[in-house]
Amino acid sequence: MTMSLSDDSTTIRKRNQLTLPAGVAAALGVGEGDVLSIEVEGGAAILRPVRRSYAGVLEGVYGDADAFVKRERDEW
Repeated sequence: MTMSLSDDSTTIRKRNQLTLPAGVAAALGVGEGDVLSIEVEGGAAILRPVRRSYAGVLEGVYGDADAFVKRERDEW
């Protein structure tokens, strides 16, 4: 999803603090306590949520894990 800067903007305060507009936070799927990584590319800041857990990230990549484990156990 691409958002226009004119739609959502913020102001840098003392100590370089800023508040993410509600629309930006919603688009990123982040809320209070979440951590963002910030990269600067071509003069633009890119915000990405940092995962707290990788549990379930590969779900489905190797097919049905339960079926695989059952087949392995049955072969023993």
